[in-house]
Amino acid sequence: MALAAVLIAATATAPGLAAAEQQATVSEDSFPLHSDEQQVVTGETTLDPGTEIAVEIVSRESSSPFVYKRDAKVQSNGTFAAQFDMSRVSANTSYKLSAYADADKLYERNGTVEECESNCTDATAAAEPGVAAKQQATVSEDSFPLYPYPQQVITGETTLESGTEMTVRLVSEDASSPFLKQREVRVQPNGTFVAQFDMSGVPANTSYELSAHVDGDTLFERTGTVAECDSNCTDPVPDIQTPTETDEDENVVTVSQGETAEIPVSMTDGGNKTLSVGSEAVNYQINATVSDDDEDGEVLVLFDTAAAGTDAETLSVADDGDSLTVTATEPELPSTLAPAAYTYRVFDGTTDDSPTVGTLIIEGNETANEEFEVEETAEFGFEESVSRVQQGDTGRIPIVLATADAATVSIGSPATNYEINATVRDGNGDDRVVLLFDTTAAGHDEPTLETAADADAVAVESGSEVALDSQLAAASYELSLFRGTEAADEPDAVGTLLITDGTNSSADASSDGVDSVTGETPAPGQSQDGDFGIGTGALAVGGILAIAGVGICLRSLMN
Repeated sequence: MALAAVLIAATATAPGLAAAEQQATVSEDSFPLHSDEQQVVTGETTLDPGTEIAVEIVSRESSSPFVYKRDAKVQSNGTFAAQFDMSRVSANTSYKLSAYADADKLYERNGTVEECESNCTDATAAAEPGVAAKQQATVSEDSFPLYPYPQQVITGETTLESGTEMTVRLVSEDASSPFLKQREVRVQPNGTFVAQFDMSGVPANTSYELSAHVDGDTLFERTGTVAECDSNCTDPVPDIQTPTETDEDENVVTVSQGETAEIPVSMTDGGNKTLSVGSEAVNYQINATVSDDDEDGEVLVLFDTAAAGTDAETLSVADDGDSLTVTATEPELPSTLAPAAYTYRVFDGTTDDSPTVGTLIIEGNETANEEFEVEETAEFGFEESVSRVQQGDTGRIPIVLATADAATVSIGSPATNYEINATVRDGNGDDRVVLLFDTTAAGHDEPTLETAADADAVAVESGSEVALDSQLAAASYELSLFRGTEAADEPDAVGTLLITDGTNSSADASSDGVDSVTGETPAPGQSQDGDFGIGTGALAVGGILAIAGVGICLRSLMN
């Protein structure tokens, strides 16, 4: 594909990295960007095929902040493409377009969003030949528009094999209303998939990106805008197909979703048996040791599908004379175990290479999720989608940990020239941490992050904070939250830290908090300019008294 492009050799951001290793070009056909949906940026690079490039568009105006980011893979012909929804961005807004690979800047260009007088939607960039066929998926037009209402259903078709697990993801494109929602779904026997979202907390007219992924590969991407709902906009949930029992199935147990299944385990050859239900492929597995204590040759294991993935007891035995011990705990589930076919295996001990194999078929039940829904007091994520603070002040970022022991928070990105990562832990048992962000200390020697409660804790990742030679700029900074102590590829929650212009210009002069000569840190509350802050008033009063004294003396001489 011939691209009319201008080659930009970016300055290396990593020591010893040559500019030639970071070269990227962006097609002039990508410009100008209009305030419309589906704005496509295409380009070429010398990076290896399969390399992931982060393409970012960041506002350069604090009055209209936004940060849009797309991950694009380098195709075999050296090209890449990223699609953006700019319909929420006002015309004449200036921006910076950048491309990164492993935090190294490949490309940078400033521009201005232009007004769209007619249809300014770009054609979707073509994928590399052969790639689309491997991961083809389409979304039904009946899924749109999405409304700010519960039970918004996304349906589609794919050529992937039945049972393949997909991740369907909705990400906000609007910095003023950030959100991230994702669902794990399975491809049905007829090649369809269904994902259900609760959009009731998302304001109308919020732009978003819808995408689906399998093993790190993107199946499709589509942008849209949440529409206003004039009446009841709840979508119906289509029936999910489940395998049916056949005459050839010797070890098949069928149960309705939300009810208890009975799995017979033969114990005629004596000893204990190991029962394993599910696998990593279906995102659910539980293992247990079964004992025939009454020696009747069989143990009837009860599997409670409503309790699966909760704190309640999932596995038990029907006969009090038998016993069962769970040896591998099950994963936590957000709702009743999904209708599907789950393989179960019975091993003679733990090293049996030829287990007895059966199938547990859970049939769909429309009321199962309503009757047996897992109750959570709060959802893991940021308590506020946008945290605001004035430049020079300390902002509050409330985080809900829910059932997580710890969370990793990332503030900023390479595009905004500032970033800091930290791990927070709840120490007082309220399942939340209020993180304090000191905008004056950011990028300097003083601690940038603290917790509002003394019992809570925050630990900044060593070397993660970008050093600054001035006060942190007023702008929008990405907030990303991950479960656990490490940042994964995709955050579990997103938000925005909005820093507005400060009113005290003297803050810039003292933003370092360290004396440039002595290197000593002034005591809290002490003016950075020594006694000048207090002495100015004293000098003013002294000057007035001095003038009054001179006047009295002159009057005495004249008399």
